[in-house]
Amino acid sequence: MKYILDTNVISELTKTNPNPKVLDFLNSLAEEDIYLSSITIGEIYFGIQKLPHGKKKEKLLAWIENKLLPRFHHKVISIDTDVMLQWAILTNELKTKGMPLPIMDSLIGATCIAKNFTLITRNAKDFQYINLKMINPFV
Repeated sequence: MKYILDTNVISELTKTNPNPKVLDFLNSLAEEDIYLSSITIGEIYFGIQKLPHGKKKEKLLAWIENKLLPRFHHKVISIDTDVMLQWAILTNELKTKGMPLPIMDSLIGATCIAKNFTLITRNAKDFQYINLKMINPFV
């Protein structure tokens, strides 16, 4: 099985005391089965860019450049035609049912469906109307 880590899972790893359940779960997975969406890279980098200049921002920029990006160098799933076709179907279905999703969440969901990944997220509720495989390692 292959997994995409949602932004909230990656963010957890930057904390001084990350949730031990999350760490245990991630340590139980084979490294070659763990991937990121290019959306997550953008969300994390955006969050860092919003921070005021200082030690925290410098530390997080060093972390993304020296640890996160090298770790997932060949394991970032990009938005391609298959994902966008799935996104169009998914977005139309959810909009028709009156349950639209924020664009980033719908793109992550579409990526998981199109590429047959299980989503690892704290925010299972955000994806509850999408038919995809999910695991919440925080519980």
